[in-house]
Amino acid sequence: MPEKWLGPLCVICAAALGLSTGVLYLRHTAPAAQVATSVVADSESNAAAAASVHGPAADTDDSLRIWPGDSSLANGLAMTDSHHLIINDTLRELIDFFLLEQADDDRADQLKLYLRTRLRSPASEEAVQIVEPYVAYMKAHDEMLAAQNLNAQSLNASNVDINRISTWRQQRDQLRQRMLGGQVEQVWYQNDDSQLTQAIDEWRQRAADQEGVAASAQQPRYPVPHWQNSRDEELHIQYLLGLLQKAVTSFSERSHEGQHWAERYSSYQNDAQKITHDASLDAAQRDAQLQALRVKLFPTQGEQQRAHELGP
Repeated sequence: MPEKWLGPLCVICAAALGLSTGVLYLRHTAPAAQVATSVVADSESNAAAAASVHGPAADTDDSLRIWPGDSSLANGLAMTDSHHLIINDTLRELIDFFLLEQADDDRADQLKLYLRTRLRSPASEEAVQIVEPYVAYMKAHDEMLAAQNLNAQSLNASNVDINRISTWRQQRDQLRQRMLGGQVEQVWYQNDDSQLTQAIDEWRQRAADQEGVAASAQQPRYPVPHWQNSRDEELHIQYLLGLLQKAVTSFSERSHEGQHWAERYSSYQNDAQKITHDASLDAAQRDAQLQALRVKLFPTQGEQQRAHELGP
């Protein structure tokens, strides 16, 4: 399989609406040691604020570990040496984590407070100013997607309308540009957009080949890859289909899936704690039982790996 097509299927990410012109977004990377020091030091100084919302805890680190994996996401938040926010994928993942995987009515407010406990000013306020616009973008995205009558659940290899998906993609990109701005859009979506462009172009070319449509000078033929092994070919087509399904997945669907994940992970944590605290098990037995538990609770390898990374 060509290297450019390798990679796991992930869910689509959200954006921000009408960002304040007073917010400074810098894409350059601050020195790693300095960024880590800034984030950790500020989180420690604001531990009391976090505890006031999430309840008392035994120590600072526990008071900030409210949801599965939030600590690892927080470690990826970044600031410049002048404490301005650096827009990166971790920020988007953290926002998605709060807004799509939590069911609390006040999850947006919880997210804002969390950002303030993890980032120094002005980075904290620059991040907070993204939250409400981000929520508005999610709503507008789903309304526009519903108007196109595209549904990821019903999309399969036999009913792909590649022209309609391409039209939706153009509308979605315009929505992002208008509500998000070019710089943030590029940082958060450049890789996904590149993969989607390849998927659309190849799927359209495959459809043209099946219909016997010749390429024109204005639209040269897209180089469609093929494999001698039919199984490899089918896996590649399913990968393309996954990218198209991802592009037409609504945030409401993602929220449903995210909250279901959170419930299963909570169950996993409870059972895993019993295993890890079982003194009769050696390390190999403990790892084997944890792996069996992940296979039981999580249907895909991606979810199993995520649970493994989040721990225990």
